[in-house]
Amino acid sequence: MEGRASLAVAALSMSLALAGCTNIGAQRLAIDRSDYATHLRETNKEQLLLNIVAMRYGDAPLFLEVSSVISQYTREGALRGDLTLDPPGDDSIGGVSASMLLRETPTITYTPLAGDHFSRSLLAPIPPASILAMIESGWSSDYLFRLAVRSINGVRNGGHDPLFAQEADPEFVEVVAAIGRLQQSRGLVLHVSHAEQGGFSAMARMPATLSAQQQGDLEYLVRTLGLPGDRRPELRIVFASDQTAPGQLAIGSRSMLEIFSEIAQGVDVPAEDEAGRAVPPAHRVVDPLVRIHSGRSRPADAHVAVRYRGHWFWIDGQDSVSKRTFLIAQILLSLNDTSGNANAPLVTVPTG
Repeated sequence: MEGRASLAVAALSMSLALAGCTNIGAQRLAIDRSDYATHLRETNKEQLLLNIVAMRYGDAPLFLEVSSVISQYTREGALRGDLTLDPPGDDSIGGVSASMLLRETPTITYTPLAGDHFSRSLLAPIPPASILAMIESGWSSDYLFRLAVRSINGVRNGGHDPLFAQEADPEFVEVVAAIGRLQQSRGLVLHVSHAEQGGFSAMARMPATLSAQQQGDLEYLVRTLGLPGDRRPELRIVFASDQTAPGQLAIGSRSMLEIFSEIAQGVDVPAEDEAGRAVPPAHRVVDPLVRIHSGRSRPADAHVAVRYRGHWFWIDGQDSVSKRTFLIAQILLSLNDTSGNANAPLVTVPTG
């Protein structure tokens, strides 16, 4: 009888264990959410770097957006027991077994970036409100202007890709540095106002009193950019290649395609590809926006790495300047998508 009782207890315990797993959604939520978020983030970085490297070789960029991820789980359980009662007695032999199978079948939908969406995201200049809103919220104007701006009041940023080539004015670097110092010291404060119809207005305000450094930077900007020297408290910001009226700060923005092509000038092209396979820059690149290394083997410590044409290309994990610039390019690409949330990844995980 004791053997039968033990067998019955074991069977009941396994039945309860199987019955207790009626809902796996809560158990999988923490795992699935972090895993999918990690892999989406990493593959987005890899796709962007791959397209930048491809552009350095003269290939067109191709983006595949993850539009949906559906993770379906199937659970199968079985409980089996047997008991031999010949001859009957307390020492009758028997057994009990249980099994459970959990199977995941994910479905991922990709949407190519093409047509109007391609035009809005890559070919159109970056929306002016995006750049100014980032600066207003504290992002460094040094990084943003160097990466995303073609000119400030006619003072031109350099373009090295033959498709967008333009000689840099020697004053551009110092203009950006002066604006950056004024931003950090709050000697120049941006204010962006959004209208109901989607428009916006932007003003740059200056405090009543300035330090010696702020005064020097402001005087330099007045001379170089042709700004009014009457110490007016506000400057109207417009988006154009040059001033259209006195007292304006005119900013011309790049498109994302131009930004990616300029970042591509920092690719360390392997020696065997320099003669013909890679597109040479229009001007010598002294200080690239992002330093992208290359080699035959996969790097050990990379921020992001991709394989292309038999070589590995990567951004060094300890190169903070390149990592920051690459991050800003990712954010600008997202901000430049004016199609709303229709193309945002939808992750569906059954919780029942």
